[in-house]
Amino acid sequence: MPRQPHILCQPGDVAPIVLTPGDPARVLKIVKYWDDAREVGNNREFLTYTGTYKGIPISATSTGIGSPSAAIAIEELANIGATLFIRIGTCGALKKEIKPGNLIVPFAAVRAEGTTKEYVPPEFPAVADPGVFQAIEASAKASGVPYFTGINRTHDAFYEHIQNMLRWGDVYQDKRMRSWPMPLVSSEMECSTVFLVAMLRGLRAGCVLSVNTTEPLDEIAENPDLIYELIETPGAKEGVDAAIKVALAAVERLAPTIR
Repeated sequence: MPRQPHILCQPGDVAPIVLTPGDPARVLKIVKYWDDAREVGNNREFLTYTGTYKGIPISATSTGIGSPSAAIAIEELANIGATLFIRIGTCGALKKEIKPGNLIVPFAAVRAEGTTKEYVPPEFPAVADPGVFQAIEASAKASGVPYFTGINRTHDAFYEHIQNMLRWGDVYQDKRMRSWPMPLVSSEMECSTVFLVAMLRGLRAGCVLSVNTTEPLDEIAENPDLIYELIETPGAKEGVDAAIKVALAAVERLAPTIR
């Protein structure tokens, strides 16, 4: 297998377990917690480091913003030996009780993006690997940081039309359904693609998200700007650090399952 054309890595460069943040700068935050790390690839939005964490071989590759580049990263990492992916990302929360700095551990994602439709029809689900999800949730619970599980919505346009968001809550406007607990907890731009591409290749993936902003579906109709805000509060910044620690704790739980 030759060097991959976008991530510029080749066989032997990456470990079976790869953490996949969107932001290249987040890779540098992640590796600070490792025993050792070295840069093995840097091209466009794809920055890759490989090293060890508590003796466990591990890599981290940034995927950039959005599903097209996330799919490229997962495909090329899989080509050279990666078998387990944990996305460490940020998101907007769709429920008012979820606050900046809280964590989201999604077990599935709505495929409201175009990339995965190039693979399979929209009826095919995008779900986390059960074992990876359970390891991340257990690590989140042990961390003591408030966290929520549920379904994430992955979409393509950050500056989207407000109706794109509101239609996912339309069912709860019916008086018969207003008391139903909504399963959608968050919205971001890569999760469904990480889940689906890994699944189609017979590999495993999960995700932990830090909440940047709260954009509840029952309030954004009155304040559409909520869905475009990126909040740089101490809570949001601390949430990213918490998400990294949770992902690394999950790696410890999952390392014995790597073949």
